[in-house]
Amino acid sequence: MASTLAQKSSFVGRTAAFRPAVGARPLAVRRAPVVVKAAGEVTVEIDKPVGLKLEQSTAKGGGLVVKGVSGNAAKSGIKAGDTIIYASSFFGDELWPADKLSFTQTAIQRAPSPVCFVYVKGENTNVNVKRLPKKPAPPRFGRKLTARQSELASHICVDCGWIYCETTPFEDTPSDYRCPQCNAPKRRFVGYDAETGKKSGIAEGTIGTIATVVGGLAGIVILAYLATSV
Repeated sequence: MASTLAQKSSFVGRTAAFRPAVGARPLAVRRAPVVVKAAGEVTVEIDKPVGLKLEQSTAKGGGLVVKGVSGNAAKSGIKAGDTIIYASSFFGDELWPADKLSFTQTAIQRAPSPVCFVYVKGENTNVNVKRLPKKPAPPRFGRKLTARQSELASHICVDCGWIYCETTPFEDTPSDYRCPQCNAPKRRFVGYDAETGKKSGIAEGTIGTIATVVGGLAGIVILAYLATSV
């Protein structure tokens, strides 16, 4: 019973230990979440730690039902009982249908901050989440660096979105360097182009996570095929 409950509900996001690196200055300033409404669907950007407690929806349309809201999620306007139908992908550049709890939570944990969600108010009875296609994430809203920061920006933390803009080259930082915002290790940083806002490279550990998820899905498909072949 305990394991079943653990699979059904889990908090998305985490409160990371804060241990600033010497000379590092967090760039991100807490801001009100961005909210966009269209055709009955609401799109929000929420800084990590997110603070959503989700469960698999049993409603006709599927999705992930919100069972608890706190912190940054509470500020966004999401309420308990609403249904998440899209969430950020691993890399944050796409939105993926929120049809599987474990898969979606893994993606949210790996996606850079802020995390984007699309949800409908209350129970989902109109949108078939399983049939939704993936789609590009909306442009980032109002997240600009100063001219000096843009000049120095070289790397970004894939776990929380903190941008390294220090005078010391990132490659010269100690091997035990940690993100001053979420405490992620140095290996979780990738190159960052301030002009385009694009990342380059893949952070260590990301490929393993994707392979594990894909492998798990493949195993489910094989088992389902064998079951129907008996």
